[in-house]
Amino acid sequence: MAITSVDSSYTTASTASTTSNNALGKEAFLQILCTQLQYQSPLDPMDPDEFVAQLAQFSQVEQLTNISSSMDSLTTAVDTTGLISVIGKKVGVQSDTMSKGDELTITPDSDYDQVVLTVKNLKDGTTSTVTFDKGDDLTYTSTSDDMVSISVKASLKGSAVGCGTTVFKEVTGVRIVDTGSVLTFANGETYEASRVTVIRN
Repeated sequence: MAITSVDSSYTTASTASTTSNNALGKEAFLQILCTQLQYQSPLDPMDPDEFVAQLAQFSQVEQLTNISSSMDSLTTAVDTTGLISVIGKKVGVQSDTMSKGDELTITPDSDYDQVVLTVKNLKDGTTSTVTFDKGDDLTYTSTSDDMVSISVKASLKGSAVGCGTTVFKEVTGVRIVDTGSVLTFANGETYEASRVTVIRN
């Protein structure tokens, strides 16, 4: 089964940095210009030509800021267009809840001899456990019609072993919100695209 890694942290970080720097430049320019006007000497006012030149510079800063904002919107649109291709596929997210059809993959941090998965029905509160011995396939698919919570404990000769989990959910849609792109799932859940760790082809 082919698995593709996803890493959007660089794009998000660089976009945020660019926006911050451009906004600071615009505000700083306005502050400097206003300060000059406030403290200019009545006997020696600012040269009109110099003032016009500074206004022209401000106009350029404003245009650059607007261009940056437009580029941010374009980047978000491009990212969202790319995410449309994952609709109908299952993506891996870090989650402690599962819906019917979701698949869980368990990954112990080191050697182990047993893994115990506890599944709790969030509607009626009933719980069940699934025990995996070393060599067993460490995967679980939820068959419950209700949403369930999961917790996993691994051990080696009675001592606790760290354990990671990834829940694979089928994507049904993509939306754009103020914070970026989010994926929607059949049960109504939404996850930020940045939370996706893998995509199954």
